[in-house]
Amino acid sequence: MLPKSLESCPQRPPLLRCLAMTEGRRDETSLTETESINLDAKVAKNTRKGPRSISSRFLRLHLFVSIILAIISLAAATFAQTPDRGWEWQNPRPQGNAISAVRFASDKLHGWAVGADGVILYSADGGFQWESQHTRVTTAFNALYVRDRQRAFVVGGRGTIVMTKNGGEKWTEIPTPTKDHLYSITFAADSPAHGWAAGTYGCIMATTDGGQTWTGQKSPASVHLYSVSFADKNTGIIAGDRGTLLRTIDGGRNWKEAARLGTQPFTGVTFITPKKVIAVGYGGRVILSDDAGITWEPIDILMTNDLLSVFFSDEQHGWITGDDGVVLSTANGGKLWLPASVRTNPRLVTVYFADENTGWTAGSDGLILRSDDSGMAWQRLTEGGRDDLSDIFFLDGSRGWAVGAHGKILTTRSGGKVWTARPSGTNVRLNAVTFIDERNGWAAGEQGKILYTSNGGNLWTPQETDTKEELLGLCFVSDKLGWAVGARGQMLKTEDGGNYWHSLPTKTKAWLEDVHFFDDKRGIAVGSGGTILRTEDSGDTWKDVTYTVREWLYAVAFADQTRGYAVGEKGIILRTDDGGLTWKDQESSLKTNLFAVSVASRDDVLIAGDMGRVLASKDGGLNWLMLPTITSSPLFAVAYHGGANAWVAGRGGAILRRSEALATVKMPTPGPKEQPAQGGSKPPKLKTTDNSQQLKLDDDGDIPPAVRPKKPVKP
Repeated sequence: MLPKSLESCPQRPPLLRCLAMTEGRRDETSLTETESINLDAKVAKNTRKGPRSISSRFLRLHLFVSIILAIISLAAATFAQTPDRGWEWQNPRPQGNAISAVRFASDKLHGWAVGADGVILYSADGGFQWESQHTRVTTAFNALYVRDRQRAFVVGGRGTIVMTKNGGEKWTEIPTPTKDHLYSITFAADSPAHGWAAGTYGCIMATTDGGQTWTGQKSPASVHLYSVSFADKNTGIIAGDRGTLLRTIDGGRNWKEAARLGTQPFTGVTFITPKKVIAVGYGGRVILSDDAGITWEPIDILMTNDLLSVFFSDEQHGWITGDDGVVLSTANGGKLWLPASVRTNPRLVTVYFADENTGWTAGSDGLILRSDDSGMAWQRLTEGGRDDLSDIFFLDGSRGWAVGAHGKILTTRSGGKVWTARPSGTNVRLNAVTFIDERNGWAAGEQGKILYTSNGGNLWTPQETDTKEELLGLCFVSDKLGWAVGARGQMLKTEDGGNYWHSLPTKTKAWLEDVHFFDDKRGIAVGSGGTILRTEDSGDTWKDVTYTVREWLYAVAFADQTRGYAVGEKGIILRTDDGGLTWKDQESSLKTNLFAVSVASRDDVLIAGDMGRVLASKDGGLNWLMLPTITSSPLFAVAYHGGANAWVAGRGGAILRRSEALATVKMPTPGPKEQPAQGGSKPPKLKTTDNSQQLKLDDDGDIPPAVRPKKPVKP
C-alpha cells in the first residue's frame, strides 16, 4: 500500500473509516494500509460533508494510517483465525477483499490472484472461474510471481513468502530472516535460480536456489520499496517511496541510489529490454531509461492520476493501470500512451498481459477484469455490486434486503444465495432499510429521501418529506406507524404508512443514528456525543437519558420491551434492562468502532464494526466472543436471527453469511475502564460514499461481464 499525503478522515457517510493503528517501530513514514498491500492508500474522495462542518468540536482526523497488512495479520493471529473462519462470501463473488496482484502462466489459462486477508484465488480457464486456495497464513498477500502452471511464489506481510509446486494444491511457507512487509518479487529470466523481493524500510531479499532459501541484501535506502525488476541475473532496478530508484549491476551484492526524483513514490518498474526500463508513480509520472537505469527521461502522458502498475509483454506492447479506472496502453515501446477507461473508476493496482492481446487487471473490492483486445476494452471476471452497503435487514432466514451507496437496493428470497438488484429511482445513498412484513418496507437516506415498497422490494416509490437532512435510522411498529431519524436532530413520524411524514421536535442538534420503538408510545433514539433520547408519547416529546459516555453511538437494538443494546465508537457497548431508562457499560477489550447490533433473543447478540470485527454474546454481554471473519473491511450492518442465520454487510458491497461451523475465541476481560472526559465529541461513524451458490447480481451496471470465447467450428 502506497503513501498519500495526509488527508482528513471523512466524518460521516460514505462509510469509510480511517484506520489509525501504528506499528510503532523505526521511523513512521507515509506507508498506509486499509485492506491489502494494493497501493490503495487513498481515503475515498466522495465523502460528504457531515457533522464536522457544523461545529468546531469535531476533530479533524489527520491520522496517518500506517498499519500495513501485517498489523491486520497480527490481529488475525491474535484471534486465531483459520482460512475459512466460519463465513462465506455472498457478495461480491468469488470474494470481496482487495486484489493486489494477478499473474498467469504462458498458456493464458492457469493463473492466480492474491490479496488482502490471505486471499489466493486460482483459475484454470483464463479467469472465467476462480477457486480459493488456502495456506496457514492469514496475512495479506501483496505480490505474485508465476513461473509456470504448477509453480508460483507469493509474498506478503511480516516477511511472508509462500510457494507452490503443484498448481496450488499445497502452499509451503518459506522461512525468511525479516519481518518487513514484502511488496514485490521477481526472478531473473536468464537464471531462474536468482530472485529478489523488496519491501518496507528498504528491505531487499535475494535467493540463489530458486526460492528455497532467502537472505537479506544491504540496501542504501530506508524508504519503502514497492517494485523490483531485473533484466538479467545482474542488472536490476527497484522503485520506492519518495521518488527513490535503486540500481544494481552485480545481482544485488551492491545497490546504489540511481535517482531521487521528487517526493512522491514510484509504484512500478519493469525492464522492457536489457537496456530499456520504465518506472511509473503517483501524480501521473512516467520515466524512461535507455541505458539500464543510469539516466532517465520523463514521458508526458497528459494526466496526473496516480499510476500503480506497469507491465510489458514484449518490446513494443505495454500497459499502465492506476487510480480512477485508468488504463494506458502503448504499441511503440512506451513513447506514446493511449488511455482507455473502465467505468465506475475502480482502483486498478496490478496488470499482466500474456501476449499483446490477452491481459488481466485487478484491484479494490475483489474486482478482476480481462481484456482480449490489447486493453482497449475490459470485461469483469467477478460478480456482484461493489457499492458500499449501509444496512441489511432480514425478515426471516430467507427474505432479506440491503441498501447502500448510489441508491443501491438488493433483495434475496434464498437467504442470500441469490441477490438481485432492484431499481430504486434514486442515486442518493440509502442508510437504512426495514420491513414490517414480506410486502411492506421502507428505505431512507440522503436529502430526506424515503422510499416505500408494497410488493416485497421489487418496486420502490418515493414518499414526500419536509426535510432535506440526511436520514439515518428507521423504525415501524405497524404498516401505518413509523419514525425516521437523522442529521441535526431530525425526527420524522408517519401515521399512514408514509403517505404523510411530519417533523417532531427533539430539542437536539445531535446526529441521530438509529431509533427503536417498543410500541406506539415508547421509543429510544441514539446518536452523536453519547446521545440517548427516550419518549413515552409516540415521539411528541423526548427526554435526554443521562449517561457518562460521550462516544458516538451508531446503533440500538432491543430483544423485548426491557432488554436492549447500543454500540458505538471505540468499542463502546451499552446494555439496558429497563427499556432504556438506565444503561450499563458492557466491558470489552475491543477498541475499534462498532457500527451495528442485532439481537436474536435477550442474551443472544451479534455486533459488527471496523476492520471486519464481529462480536457475539450468548449471556447478555457478560462475555463477548470474537468471531473471526474473512475480511478486514469495515462492516456497517448486521442481521441476526440466531444460529447460522447471521449476515453482515459493509464496504465494497461486502455481504457475508455465517456458516454452520464457526470457531470463536473468548476475549480477555479488560481492567477498570476510565470515564471519558466530559464535553468532548468524537468523530462519527462513516457511511460511504461469496461457495457453490450462484449470485444473480449486476456489477453496479458498469463493467460488462466476460464471455468465454467460443471454440472455432471446424469446417
